[in-house]
Amino acid sequence: MSEETADEPPSVLVPQRRDADWRAEVARRWAAELSTASYIPLARATVEQALEDLVERIVAALDDPSTLEETGREVGTRLVEMHATGESSLPLSLDLLRDALVQRFGADDVHRMLELVAAIAAGYAAADRESTFVQQETLKRALLRSKLKADRELAASEARFGEVFTTTPIGVAISDLQGRFVQVNPAWEHTLGYQEQALTSMTIHDLFHPEDAEYLSAAYGELAEGCGAKRLSDRKRLLRANGEEAWAYLAVSVLRGSDGAPRHFVTMVEDITELHMLQARFRYQALHDVLTALPNRQYFSTRLETALANFPRDSRMTLYHLGLDGFELINDGLGYEVGDLVIKTVARRLEQLVEDEEALVARFGGTEFAILVWEQEKTPKVPEVVKMINDLLAEPVYVGDQGIAASASVGVVQRQVAEAEASNMLWAADVALRRAEAAGKRQWALFDPDRAPEERIESKLAAVMPGGLEQGEFDVVYRPLVRLDGSGVIALEAGLRWDTSENGTLEHEECLRLAERSGVTLSLRDWMVASAWEQLREWHADGHRVQLNVALSPNQGQDPDLAAVIHRVLDTGDVDPGWLRLCLPMVAISGDNEETRDNIRFLGSRGIRTSLHDFQGSAEELRLLRELPVDAVRLADELVSILHNAESPDLPEVQAIRSLVPLTRACGAQLWVAGVETEQQAESWREIGCEVASGPRFGGPLCSFDVSDFLREH
Repeated sequence: MSEETADEPPSVLVPQRRDADWRAEVARRWAAELSTASYIPLARATVEQALEDLVERIVAALDDPSTLEETGREVGTRLVEMHATGESSLPLSLDLLRDALVQRFGADDVHRMLELVAAIAAGYAAADRESTFVQQETLKRALLRSKLKADRELAASEARFGEVFTTTPIGVAISDLQGRFVQVNPAWEHTLGYQEQALTSMTIHDLFHPEDAEYLSAAYGELAEGCGAKRLSDRKRLLRANGEEAWAYLAVSVLRGSDGAPRHFVTMVEDITELHMLQARFRYQALHDVLTALPNRQYFSTRLETALANFPRDSRMTLYHLGLDGFELINDGLGYEVGDLVIKTVARRLEQLVEDEEALVARFGGTEFAILVWEQEKTPKVPEVVKMINDLLAEPVYVGDQGIAASASVGVVQRQVAEAEASNMLWAADVALRRAEAAGKRQWALFDPDRAPEERIESKLAAVMPGGLEQGEFDVVYRPLVRLDGSGVIALEAGLRWDTSENGTLEHEECLRLAERSGVTLSLRDWMVASAWEQLREWHADGHRVQLNVALSPNQGQDPDLAAVIHRVLDTGDVDPGWLRLCLPMVAISGDNEETRDNIRFLGSRGIRTSLHDFQGSAEELRLLRELPVDAVRLADELVSILHNAESPDLPEVQAIRSLVPLTRACGAQLWVAGVETEQQAESWREIGCEVASGPRFGGPLCSFDVSDFLREH
């Protein structure tokens, strides 16, 4: 081992050797493939070294996407410069690179790999065209010289021209100004499949594809008349002898006589059908969903823009945005293969639904689909279409003996073409879908334009909420909880307040709702608990012995890491854990949430108290009160409103609320209420037997620096 090698740690050297070995192996296989497709006038070792350098550049470009296009084109150009220009050289190279990169790096970066492969193909085609141009110019000069030189030089020139004409892989045809063939080389016959004898009764115009014939005929005419460009270079379709279309790179020039007048056309043809199909396949994959072959969101958006630009201004478009309900149950319970089968079945059924309409179906990704319908007299109304969608999806898909059905929530947007804008329609459909999903499964919602400004503001706030938390825009405020027997403040309940720069101040419930949309629910909880606990330590140090309540949202309370987070916070200070009370919503512990119930038991074993809110007094809730270490419940807001709005204390619903007090006490818990606004309401709750209340009657949320004064006064 050399000194340089010995100084480097083995953990660095081994991956480097593996990378070098891998590049060398790919280069060796690449060189072997190219040797079967074309003659490369270089030593094998030189070819392998050059290809290994290209592989190293390709790997570097995948790490730096900004260089993908440039690197790909340089690789394609280098292949042409090495004379790797056989008919199958490019497809072999692209297939080998694709397989090697996917095997090495996996399929996660398939879009970067596709972009790189497309750039290589483009660079190869560009370099090959440039080579064709060079051959064309050389051939043209040879033709002109053959007419001007002396007889001895003419004979030699014609011999050289004949050799180039015969051996070049580019199809070459010489025709008169009417398009009648004078001479074609073997490559022309091979490319298009015509024998020279068959061409004697044809003209160059007979080989034009019908859809390109008018353009090409006009272009040949302009060349003969000397109008515009002096040569034609374009990608167009020609017809093979068997009737199939061939995409070709067409280079056309005019041969002139000694008097300068045009005499013949020289047409050169390079078959690029495979390259065109490859590029078409890449374009298709970029615009269609792989699983269902439906248009993807990008293609759908483009088609929507086109429809709005071209359809009659007074016509109407309806956009249906579908989200499959509870699809994770299929994936988790039956496997992703079954889930994929259901997704493909949904795609085919949606296409079937609108097969008689002017419509487009797309998959937006995951479990979301979209249908765009041009409204006509025969088109069913929106409620009927939504019903038809769910009726079709409800037909079971059988996997073995198991029938699997799906349902969808649907957001709907209707617009007159003259008043519609594509991006706005897509946004509105998404908003309507979220509203439908919030209402439950198999629901639909029509976008409400009156709520559009509010929806946009909420979406914006949800988007910037993570940044607001990072930049310290949130505060913790404290609402007093008071004993109704007049003995004073029992606790302070921590809540959130967000002072936004443009949309005013948002209070706790609004912050929690937006946090669910923005994805910062748990990080916001962790920050609030840590901040409030640190503040409690300061109050206790100042002699204010008050309990801290922290109210959590369902997702915050169901988090499996809740107990660990609380332990980490409590370990930062010397205040007894009994001064902390977590307030969880009933929904967080009901149903199958056994892990949440275990968290409550575990936290209770350390002395941390727990209360439950949104309590309605159901049998299930009372059972949970008996099983869990819970010492207080807060009545659901809707029940509080019933008592506050009751015209008489003797109403049955008021009596039902009154009966909850002995039931909760029997389970070892006190009954608390929130939202008390007047002394009369407070007296009503006191008379019922409720023990703790909060609300405007007892003071609004306090900033941390106001709490000490408040506690001294109370």
